Parts: sequence; C-alpha cells; structure tokens
Amino acid sequence: MTAHDEPLLAIRSLSVSFPRYNQRVRVLDRVSFSVDRGAFVGLVGESGSGKTLSSLTAMGFLPPSARVDEGEVWLNGQNLLTLPPEEMTRLRGRKIAMIFQSTRSALNPMMRVGDQVARAIRIQKRVGGKEAYAEAVRLLARVGIADAEKRARAYPHQLSGGMCQRVLVAMMLACRPALLIADEPTTGLDVTIQAQIFEMFLEIQREIGASVLLITHDLGVVAETCQRVVVMYAGQIMESAPVASLFASPLHPYTRMLMRSVLRVDRRVEPPGAASVMKEEITYSILGCRFAPRCPVALPICWEQKPDAESAENDHQVACYNWRGTNGTGHSG
Repeated sequence: MTAHDEPLLAIRSLSVSFPRYNQRVRVLDRVSFSVDRGAFVGLVGESGSGKTLSSLTAMGFLPPSARVDEGEVWLNGQNLLTLPPEEMTRLRGRKIAMIFQSTRSALNPMMRVGDQVARAIRIQKRVGGKEAYAEAVRLLARVGIADAEKRARAYPHQLSGGMCQRVLVAMMLACRPALLIADEPTTGLDVTIQAQIFEMFLEIQREIGASVLLITHDLGVVAETCQRVVVMYAGQIMESAPVASLFASPLHPYTRMLMRSVLRVDRRVEPPGAASVMKEEITYSILGCRFAPRCPVALPICWEQKPDAESAENDHQVACYNWRGTNGTGHSG
C-alpha cells in the first residue's frame, strides 16, 4: 500500500479521560476510525457520545483537564499527538480545519469579516493586503453572500447565522485544508438554509479535493451527503459502513435503535418511545460495551469485555458479540 492509498485521517485506539472526584473517567474508549482521501464521512451519535471530543483531540484543542491515555491520530502520515504545539499550530488551517457548531463564536467579533477572510488568505499565500482583501470579497461572493463587497465590511454580529457559516466556509476555501471537520454546522438554521449549506459543502469538497468529517446526530443528513458513516455511543465506536450498506442493513442494536427514529430519509419522523430511549443516562464505568444496559440482546460478556470491530460484508464493521443473533428489529430471532 502506498502513502496515497492510506487514509488521510486515521484515529487508532484513542482513549481520553477526564478527572472526576478522586478518579479519572475514560470518556473516549479505544476509538478507531478513518477518513479516506476525498471522502465525505459522517460521525453520528447522540449528545455525549464523544463525536466532538474525538475531533477536538485531532485538532489539538483538548482542555487542560483532559488526558490522552492511549492511541494515535494520524493525518497524512504524521501522528498529530506527537507534534510540538508550534508545529500543530502551523498545520491548522493549512492541513486540517474545523467549523464549529457556534459560528459567531468562531469569528472574531472585533474584526470585519472581510478582514478575517483576507487574513486567512495571507496565512496561506504570500500576497499583499489589497490583493488579499480583493480575493476575500471574491470568496465571499463564491459562497453565496449577496453584495459581498458591502458584507465584507460588516462585523459578525451584523450578519445572520447562515451568513456567518458562509464566511467560515470562505475562510476554509482560502486555506484549502486537506481535511475539514464540520461540527453540527447547520444547528439553528432553517431547513432551506441547511440544504444550501450542505450543497455548498459538497461543491467545495469537489472543488478543492478535501476530505470532510461531518459530526451530526441527524441520520437523514448523513444519508443525503455522506459516503460513509461511523456510529458512536458513550465514547465507543459501535459500527461503520458505507451509507447505503448501513441504511439497508444496520447490524448493531444501537444503530437499529437510531434507525427507528428515521422512518424515511426525507421525513424525520420519530416513533413513539424512541425519545425516551435516547434520553437515558450514558454510563462510562462499564468495562465492556457501554450500550449493554440498553441493549435488548446483550450477553453476559457484553458487560465485561469490549468487543472488537468485526468485519461483515460490503466493507461493514460492527463491534458487537451478538450481531448475527439479531434480526432487523433488534430482537433475537
């Protein structure tokens, strides 16, 4: 296998813990997944599943109280966890970039948006201030901001949430990173704007050849935009597969439970009882599979020993001891 054939991003057996009282709680538990070059991958799970924490680890943005207990994060042949802080700073934007859930907080409130995009351009290219600003206006227009020259003079608080999101995408275009991590990028936006933002992501991905890791709780969005999906629960990877394979034949009981909340891809319909299941407290102290307390087909070993990912057909991996013993409803049969 050549270097170009290897995944762009490979997270391998990553464990991250936080202090709690007189002990440490392992919030990420031996997480492993990858993003191929040029791929659009969805990282799915409910709140508290570890999706954002996985990406923050890759970005080098862990809070001081966090500790990486084991594992590696490889980007284009470099283990990011071993890089000195100054080298990691140089990589951000150029090689790896992240669009956060709160778009306004990601922008400098004291700086006009045109100047912020121009600054990103000057970091990437050796150009003068006027040339960088003219390019910034062009990029703002490219991402669909009407009257870009006027909007470039605005501050973030003077723009809508959708416009702020477009500004961040313009900055991404300026930096042309190899990997873009988008953390719930359309939260708080109306459905029409959401669709426009995701379409823009797809267009830009094709334009600059970037890989995209989309963090979301919405399987409908994953079905419409992603090529592959990774399912997380309570800091563990449950399942990963091509999108078509996962929707046609989900193997993990947790994934099947999630799928019940999406009766059709184009209609987000939640059946009775699904909400109560999703709101149960996540337990991090279980030695084995953390879904065991909620699993309808759990075996005794599930509580004691974490299952390794097992390969099924169609490039489908599942971490479950009993996936062969369940049918599409999540019950033995």
